[in-house]
Amino acid sequence: MTDRPNRDDLLAAAEESLRADVLPALDGSAKYAALMVASAIATARREVALGSAAARRTLDAYAELYGQDNVHRSGADAEDRIAALNRDLAREIRAGAHDDDLLGPVRAVLLTQVIERLTLSNPRFLAASEKSPPVRDQ
Repeated sequence: MTDRPNRDDLLAAAEESLRADVLPALDGSAKYAALMVASAIATARREVALGSAAARRTLDAYAELYGQDNVHRSGADAEDRIAALNRDLAREIRAGAHDDDLLGPVRAVLLTQVIERLTLSNPRFLAASEKSPPVRDQ
């Protein structure tokens, strides 16, 4: 049984109060600061709603590239693993290790991370880009 209010309820109430009660009374730099806080709260709400799903999808993409065993050896928790794997992949890309296969699993890892980041930080952009036709190389 989950007690109410839960994390999402509290964040929703804080965001609503900030947007409805505080923001209309502000202007200038104070309003800008409050808008940044409201945006951060909205991002935190999306992160709570996603739970560990975003990290799981990223780790699954890395498992396709490096193999499941190598993904699990890379860190204690999901965030540590992703950070270590990101460093490894960046180093490998800089060294040219994936120059011949950038459209395979490397692309899948990078695309997965971009989508997960946009899901948290700018879901409206992501939704709009899904509705627009893909850009083809000329």
